[in-house]
Amino acid sequence: MRRPTIIAAFAVVAVGVSLIGIGRRADDVARGPIAVANEGYAVPMVTTGGGFPVILAVEAPEILLPDEIFPDGPSSMLWFQGRATNPFGDQRISVDGAGGVVKFGADLRPRMIAFEVDGRELVSVAALADGTFWLVASTGEFIRTNPAGEIQTLTRSPFDYAHVTSDPDGNVWAVRSPIRFSMRWERPGSPALVKIGEDGSAVDSIGTVVVPPDFMLTQLASSGYVAMTEDAIYYGPFIRDEVIALSYEGDTLWIARRGLEQEVDEPKFVMEDGVPLVDYAPVNKGLSLGPDGMLYALSVPGFTVQKSRLDVYDPATGELARSAIINNPLPTISVDAAGRVYLVDEFRLMTGVPPRERLAFADFELELLDGGSLETGDLRGKVTLINFWASWCEPCRVEMPALDSLRAGIPDPEFQFITFNEDVNVDDARAFLDEYGFDFPVALGRGRLKSTYHYMGLPFTVLVDREGNVVQRWIGFAGEQQIQSIRLVATAELERGVAPGMMVHAGSHGTGRAEESGHSMEDMDHAD
Repeated sequence: MRRPTIIAAFAVVAVGVSLIGIGRRADDVARGPIAVANEGYAVPMVTTGGGFPVILAVEAPEILLPDEIFPDGPSSMLWFQGRATNPFGDQRISVDGAGGVVKFGADLRPRMIAFEVDGRELVSVAALADGTFWLVASTGEFIRTNPAGEIQTLTRSPFDYAHVTSDPDGNVWAVRSPIRFSMRWERPGSPALVKIGEDGSAVDSIGTVVVPPDFMLTQLASSGYVAMTEDAIYYGPFIRDEVIALSYEGDTLWIARRGLEQEVDEPKFVMEDGVPLVDYAPVNKGLSLGPDGMLYALSVPGFTVQKSRLDVYDPATGELARSAIINNPLPTISVDAAGRVYLVDEFRLMTGVPPRERLAFADFELELLDGGSLETGDLRGKVTLINFWASWCEPCRVEMPALDSLRAGIPDPEFQFITFNEDVNVDDARAFLDEYGFDFPVALGRGRLKSTYHYMGLPFTVLVDREGNVVQRWIGFAGEQQIQSIRLVATAELERGVAPGMMVHAGSHGTGRAEESGHSMEDMDHAD
């Protein structure tokens, strides 16, 4: 089978959702076993070349049975929307799919953290032992903030694009990002993993880069994910079927492989219809250490963008203990101390964020296509679905009819659907609407909205609550499953109503909040 090819510029991460479980608590529901014996299990092949074991385990001795009912006890969020979380004291922290930062306690209760980063789009976050943070912006900038989220250091990362994680001592380390990469020559022997000092420079390093024959693809070939314990570092290359355990001295302890068919040892340039492409396929999608002491690895199980594979390894030996195929490319996964895995519906989860902890939708005052204007105050008192689109956006053409049907299917008078158009030429937007016969309100951004809302691409959809705060965001369009998730979240928000004692006030450039009587602003963010 031909490997997937991706346009040579940036790595692309599939955007999709799948409603797995409904996020309900069910203390009285009998839960099944954590795993069952795998009748197809075969003893793994082990070689010892190089003085360390290389383990090929296609099947695990046990089939993991993820629980689709919400945990009824403490649990650790290891992946959120397909992104591996990082430790944050006794909590976990992650960047969400729309560039916000969210933290989770043992009850999985999400809390948004606000950073004053001048509108930069965030792609990775890690916390230091002193409560400060290192953030990575989509432009490659490295940002160190104080515990209040204010910038202390702004510099370039050690790599063009980095992904960060923290070790048990609270140090932050960086690897090359699997999400975005540059194409340029890197010196052989350059480090694979670096520890970050207070000024953003590398103060320690481990390993060296993989340099493929098409050496301009060194960054892609050397990108990956890292998880760390006190004794070892675990590295999952983005495009190679390996999970590698290393000592802090850089010695290889073991390598585990799964026999995945889409592996590309070395990415290469290819030409297709005169267009330069990069030939590779994603493999590893993240590593996390569970509260049960096991190492969890999320990967792509072959030539598919609709599923994930979750493997559970003994971190000391590299032995594969359990595996599961998950019907979701970007799952939200938590694990408890017994090793029970939960598939959590992230959209239902995020509707549980108290309004006072939600970030405000940035203020606006825009001209309407059919005359008049629309401003922030027009959102107050209603649950509003806002879709950012443009006539030249092909996924928008597929998504918009589905959103229009969704609008018609929610007759609640407290629900409204509006769109923000990003066409520079207004006539292009009008032609698009006339073609389909749409009649919803269209506010004109004239190509200038990204500087305010920092969306990663179009279409971009935001659900805003009655107080003007963001409930949830969706990037791209993942078909009917995404429409179902939007309907679920919108319906839950309509059912919430307005809490007693709630004061509604307008924010200024995204800093406004909905506050509950008796609570101070200090209660909202950066609070445990």
